[in-house]
Amino acid sequence: MGLENLGKRIREERLNKGFTQEQLAEKVNISLNFMSLIENGKNMSVQTLVNLANALDVSIDYLLKENIPYYEDKILNQISQNLQSLNDDEKIYFLNMIKQYRSLK
Repeated sequence: MGLENLGKRIREERLNKGFTQEQLAEKVNISLNFMSLIENGKNMSVQTLVNLANALDVSIDYLLKENIPYYEDKILNQISQNLQSLNDDEKIYFLNMIKQYRSLK
């Protein structure tokens, strides 16, 4: 993925969360100018990418992906977030439910 696409994805997610550039910059402890540069496809450190993902409450792979349509990725992210709160037995239960559902098709 190019840095321009990464910057666009960060901007899209920022807007979806209702943050201004200034608010997001404050959350990740960077300047407003640097936040603007990131959204316009300029380089950033891995730590800044991690901080942005955390502030936006998305995974790094979500920000880096470009081949999965946006809505599908959004759904997968929501499923993942919901599964994280389950214990291992509950996760296995839902995995088995998914497998059963898939076998009916």
